[in-house]
Amino acid sequence: MATIKDVAKKAGVSPSTVSRTLKDNSAISEETKNKVRAAMEELGYVPNSAAQMLATGLTHSLGVVLPPLTDRENISQPFYMEILTAINEEASCHSQVVSIATGATLEELVKQVEIMHRQKRADGFIILYSEKKDPVKDYLLKQKVPFVVVGAAVDNENKVTYIDNDNKELGHEAVNYLQVKGHRKIGFVTDDLFGQVGQERYQGYQEAADNLNLDVLPELVFSARTIETFKKELERFSPTALIVKDDLIALRLIQWLNNQGFRVPEDYAIISFNNSTFAEIMHPFLTTFDINIQALAKESVQNLLGLLKATKIKSQKVIIPFKLIERESVLTYP
Repeated sequence: MATIKDVAKKAGVSPSTVSRTLKDNSAISEETKNKVRAAMEELGYVPNSAAQMLATGLTHSLGVVLPPLTDRENISQPFYMEILTAINEEASCHSQVVSIATGATLEELVKQVEIMHRQKRADGFIILYSEKKDPVKDYLLKQKVPFVVVGAAVDNENKVTYIDNDNKELGHEAVNYLQVKGHRKIGFVTDDLFGQVGQERYQGYQEAADNLNLDVLPELVFSARTIETFKKELERFSPTALIVKDDLIALRLIQWLNNQGFRVPEDYAIISFNNSTFAEIMHPFLTTFDINIQALAKESVQNLLGLLKATKIKSQKVIIPFKLIERESVLTYP
């Protein structure tokens, strides 16, 4: 079994440099760290995690908290699998492993996080949702456990690091794009009226539509429970284009419209958000905003590691850029 000395010899550095690389010490250059990590991989070196924990007090494990999995919507969202994969890849680059906390309710989640913290199964946490008065955030703040939130800054902005896209700007850009394509009556479709991300995107829609002197329509709620009301409101407002909160809802909406005898994009132009795997498996291919999940994951890991090294926790809001991916679900309106 390879030792630190073997790795040091292979990389042409001292054993202390290998040890500091394992701790991701900022005094070691990235070039040297990469050389040491390459030697570790070639030799199949596996760090002694127990010894590392005794020496540093750290588990080198990052906890990732999923939102409450209360319904099929959350469970089937491709966003979570994509960002989990990206977080795991970035964590591996820093010799970290990932532990996941799940639960059906916020109460179950906070119990999971408390157990992980008490049993020293995670040094810090990445929360993949953003809720006001969240018991998970409250617990971590009280215990002074480093964590970051991937989502909108809803509270404790001076205490919590949030990593997100500018969701209001996404709403703005969606309206601007459709207006350039000739659409004057644009609707906004969501599956609920309470989600923070959807609300921010709707606010952006409202502001942009108002600035362009377009009709500002109320949110159109598309779900199994509201389908009849949705159908009546679609007939009442007669939009030619629909901005949809995310790709999964857009997929279901396109299927429903097809079943009703409508065509996309001829009868309704559709634009959505996330650029998920669904965007190119449905027909027509979906025009959507790529929210840069890789960057969201990378920033969440790097910011959490920064908090773990910091002597004083400093909060910030990190905004990740997005880009529009034009496909087939929007045509120029005659």
